[in-house]
Amino acid sequence: MKISSTDILFILIIFQLLFLSLFLLTRKNGKPVSNILLGSFFLAICINLLDVFLLQQGFYSSNPQFAGLGSCLPLLFGPLIYFYTKSVVYKNFSPSSKNIYHFLPFLILFAGTEYYFLGISHSEQENILAGFQSHHFPFLISIISTLIFLQFLFYILASLNLVSAYKKASGQYFSDSRNMNVSWLYNTFIFFIAIIIISALNGIIAQTHWVKYYLTVFNIIVLFMLLYVIRVMMKALHKPDFFTIPDEGEIPDQSQGSPHKSSSKPDNFESDRIAQMVLAYVKEKKPYLNPELTLDQLASQVSLRPRVLSQVINEELGQNFYDFINRNRIEEASMLLNNPKDRKITVLEVLYKVGFNSKSSFNTLFKKYTGLTPSEFKKKNLR
Repeated sequence: MKISSTDILFILIIFQLLFLSLFLLTRKNGKPVSNILLGSFFLAICINLLDVFLLQQGFYSSNPQFAGLGSCLPLLFGPLIYFYTKSVVYKNFSPSSKNIYHFLPFLILFAGTEYYFLGISHSEQENILAGFQSHHFPFLISIISTLIFLQFLFYILASLNLVSAYKKASGQYFSDSRNMNVSWLYNTFIFFIAIIIISALNGIIAQTHWVKYYLTVFNIIVLFMLLYVIRVMMKALHKPDFFTIPDEGEIPDQSQGSPHKSSSKPDNFESDRIAQMVLAYVKEKKPYLNPELTLDQLASQVSLRPRVLSQVINEELGQNFYDFINRNRIEEASMLLNNPKDRKITVLEVLYKVGFNSKSSFNTLFKKYTGLTPSEFKKKNLR
């Protein structure tokens, strides 16, 4: 039996996807619902590619009743990644029965295609399978494939919108940039958008005289998928919390409204009084030295409702919670670097003293607010 480079790619990606999905489905860290959704997403991709691999190997020639069982699974990719995103960024998220309509296209197409394929003669089944093996797809199949790609793209864009809303809203809740870091999720969406576009174009190629390039492009797609999965696995093995954000980094559902919009809005005089009280408290008690300080925690300390506190910070101080707290941290760091009790104090020691957990965030914000890097600031003032 001759094994081609395409076969090797398929075997590798199927094995890697199976391993990754089992890893997620049996994972103890993080939210169980998030692990199940993401594990199911990768498992669906795995079974879909296994179906294509078995078709190319001629397995279905003698077992046509099993053909195409994974061909409708791409209709699950979008809903699974969308609900996974919701489970990551929103507190207390859990899928409900009302979400079943997201999976109806898969159920309808699967039932329809199975009913049709199993109802035709064996010779007709063989002709259809032979056409797929030679990459000659009926025009209707190409139309359906394009619609599936569009459906997946729709869910990816909806997930991107969720991430953008999270990044915007998290600045109202958290002072630690780690709780706002969803770049891994953002990069995953961009990757799949690229894969969708290339796959859709490859489907068009299958309907033209360039059909001979279909397999080459498909191999490139599988190769990129393999590299992506390997990268994800390496990240997951080195960082156990790679697929999630901390529990305290989750935000309430945006449908409940933004934290700084309140039905009981203080009048101008009251807002100004609250703002001065908050500024005095922050200056005296320095709550920002707590690296994981949240809006709820500060609101509890100053005996205010979180919505009122966020509203005052936004409207009276012209900042969101993240900027308000970190500006105070940078001012504290500037004082430590400007008049240090210990002239040998390092920048790293200072950033931890003032409530930062990340050197990159500290350097970025320090330069944003002072115009200098911490090292430049320290050298300038020591001179």
